Amino acid sequence: MPAPQSRSSALGPDSVIPDKLYFKIGEVSTLVGVAPHVLRYWEREVAAIRPGKTASNQRRYRRKDVELFREIKRLLYEEKYTLAGARKRIANPGKHVIEPGDLQETGSDCAASRSTPMVRPPDDSGIQMKFGSQESQRVRLKALRKGLHEIIELCGGKA
Repeated sequence: MPAPQSRSSALGPDSVIPDKLYFKIGEVSTLVGVAPHVLRYWEREVAAIRPGKTASNQRRYRRKDVELFREIKRLLYEEKYTLAGARKRIANPGKHVIEPGDLQETGSDCAASRSTPMVRPPDDSGIQMKFGSQESQRVRLKALRKGLHEIIELCGGKA
């Protein structure tokens, strides 16, 4: 006869969050897929996460905290944000502007490519740009082309 499975064996980073009011740090750790000390660090760094405490001073996380931890993990591990960038993104969820220092360096020597903020379209909308008239489009595209050539030259490439 197989050994009975514990409740937490079905939990994991890809599992559905159980329908309960409060979660202990070990459960949240399993649901998010990071160690408890990482959760405590993120908790200190992100003001939106403020768990309650029990009479014995244990953390009590709510469902929204678990969802927020999962979003932080996604931003850090998949989108390659720094913690500061993820904190900004969480504080302003509708604003999709990435500023210098918000993303982790990926081995490129050229920091010039992120010297000005870039606008990221919402994930589900696709890229939509409104330029106005055709003349306005030409002017903006020429300016964009010139800027891209400058970036390539700064990175040591030929324009």
